[in-house]
Amino acid sequence: MANIIDVKDLEYSYAEQKAPALQHVSFQVEQGSWVAVIGHNGSGKSTLAKNMLGLLEPAAGTIKISGMELSEETVWQIRARVGIVFQNPDSQFVGATVADDVAFGLENREVPRPEMLERVEAALKAVGMQEYANREPAHLSGGQKQRVAIAGVVAQQPDIIILDEATSMLDPAGRKEIIALIRELKAKLNLTVVSITHDLDEAALADQIIVLDSGKVVETGTPATIFARGSAMAKFGLDVPYSERVKEDLTAAGLPMPNTYMSEEGLVDYLWTLRSTM
Repeated sequence: MANIIDVKDLEYSYAEQKAPALQHVSFQVEQGSWVAVIGHNGSGKSTLAKNMLGLLEPAAGTIKISGMELSEETVWQIRARVGIVFQNPDSQFVGATVADDVAFGLENREVPRPEMLERVEAALKAVGMQEYANREPAHLSGGQKQRVAIAGVVAQQPDIIILDEATSMLDPAGRKEIIALIRELKAKLNLTVVSITHDLDEAALADQIIVLDSGKVVETGTPATIFARGSAMAKFGLDVPYSERVKEDLTAAGLPMPNTYMSEEGLVDYLWTLRSTM
């Protein structure tokens, strides 16, 4: 499948910092895939997202979205193809009601009103928030607010959604709910998802993981490849999923465990099978 995102030798520095925030960052993302970008605080994850949207201008390197190179001339065309959901949904709300907020981006793009109303209704329905169309966003729960923020992106019909720590302010149940919603929308709308996250259980659901450390890409691979390294990820300031920690402890205790990464469900299934043979 063709690459929808192609980043080559990207560099960015903040004036107040000595070390570059991004150093020779290169990667590709296939159309329709889910890629997770992980790394400790200050590794360059959010800086990368802002560069990809043209919110920051790189010092060097290129970013191509759907074959179009990001520049002053193409930035608005690219932003029409890429939607972003931020960590704090309150920072994205500008409308007096939920429907007004979802419509805001469409109004800025001068979408005709009949089409705009159809898109807003369809987007709210897609995220299960159509009954809240006339509510004030301030009166919603954290999970509901994030659903509205996602609806605002979906209404713009992008090809790519960037989740910039979009679940980090939610409780575990809310986080699970939003990730399930994104997976459903991805399948239904054929979206490409770039998830910038600290949540390794979320990253484990991706097709590919990119690990950033001090502004550099230090690892790239499937979740199975990355997390099979176990506690070795600690050198990048990262933990590993709970299932991998349990597997390491069981291996140390002398139980025969596979070398590949296993989800919690996979680990439980394996342990039941192992128990039946002992």
